[in-house]
Amino acid sequence: MLLETRDLGVRWGGIWGLHDFDLDVEEGEIHGFIGPNGSGKSTLFNLIIGRYKPTTGRVVFDGRDLAGLDPDQRARLGMAVKFQITNVFAGLTVMQNLLLGVIGPKPVTSLIFRGSKQKRAHYERAEQILETIGLQEKRDDVAGNLAHGEKGWLEIGMALAVEPKLLLLDEPAAGMGKEETARTVELIHRLKGSRTILVIEHDMEFVRAVAERITVLFKGGLLTQGTYDEVKMDERVIDAYLGRGRRDVTA
Repeated sequence: MLLETRDLGVRWGGIWGLHDFDLDVEEGEIHGFIGPNGSGKSTLFNLIIGRYKPTTGRVVFDGRDLAGLDPDQRARLGMAVKFQITNVFAGLTVMQNLLLGVIGPKPVTSLIFRGSKQKRAHYERAEQILETIGLQEKRDDVAGNLAHGEKGWLEIGMALAVEPKLLLLDEPAAGMGKEETARTVELIHRLKGSRTILVIEHDMEFVRAVAERITVLFKGGLLTQGTYDEVKMDERVIDAYLGRGRRDVTA
């Protein structure tokens, strides 16, 4: 098991943002998280990556208890995040953004002063990521001029550049049109098996298209888990996520 949470919870004053949360994610799995606003999805992500300190329970990643580790330390263990709001270096080209990801925390001057073999390896890795995210023709474009969807794909590429074991995607299709969303689904499919991926999304069709298992959260707790077909017909999901009387979560 690559990621586990046990009895995980966080409380602010008398309010629980998440409580009694158990999760098991296998290596190579694509796992989706859905739930109404305020259900605890983002809180769960923030607990996993170390932005929030848990009140109860623990997070275990790749066999290691992450208690006391901050986000930077967890990133170095193999976690990478693409947040809902895109965050690229707008004044740099697409290729330069990816090279920064490949280099990681090392000084940018390392591109200049390292040997030609090392620089070539950096560029080859960046070129591979360009192909994966489908932005080969945009390699020399300034990132700030990209379309919304393209910026999202670039940010996923920057996350991939650090070779993460676990990739967390917070609403990766937010604000995208139908064609961009379809291309994002294709991108995630290309990553299947090579990365363990957690995806928060409100769009059930998107989750259906990418996730092998789905966890439904409600009021800070675990409502149910299962495949898309199992989850969509669960009476608790219909009542909590859509409201009583709706029989199909895709409607």
